[in-house]
Amino acid sequence: MNVIFTGCNHLCVATNDIERAVRTWADRYDVGPWRLWTKDASNMVAAVDGEPTDFAMRVALCQVSPTFRIELIQPLDDRSPYARSLAARGGADHIHHVRFEVADYERAKERLSSLGLPLQLDARFAGAPGSSGEFVGTYFGTEDDLGFVAEIGQAPAGFAMPDPESVYP
Repeated sequence: MNVIFTGCNHLCVATNDIERAVRTWADRYDVGPWRLWTKDASNMVAAVDGEPTDFAMRVALCQVSPTFRIELIQPLDDRSPYARSLAARGGADHIHHVRFEVADYERAKERLSSLGLPLQLDARFAGAPGSSGEFVGTYFGTEDDLGFVAEIGQAPAGFAMPDPESVYP
């Protein structure tokens, strides 16, 4: 078997109200703390469906276990895959994507592309000041096969996330 995925990094829920979603997860289900950031053209370069696209979003991450996180994303405009996905579901919160770990990002990207899966998002995210390089995240349209979008990613050694804008609770 030619293994593509070696683990599960996180699952992402798209939402129209990240503050409500964070409070629900933390206050009702005791899942937290949540670290929050804004991602936009100042710290992210993206292509949606192969076209360079500027969009903005709020992102919240919670480390549930040493090897698994939950991510919440709220689009701040209508140009992102998250906005499109929310619109298709009447604005309801839903699982948007699962980010899988891969042993070799380039090999995994080639293999998923060879399956004829559409490349929905290819994005680069800046890290913390002084950290190495940028994180690359790539989404493939696996909804018909898997029921959600599959993400793979790659970060160079020494990469660190920037400090969050806020933390809850």
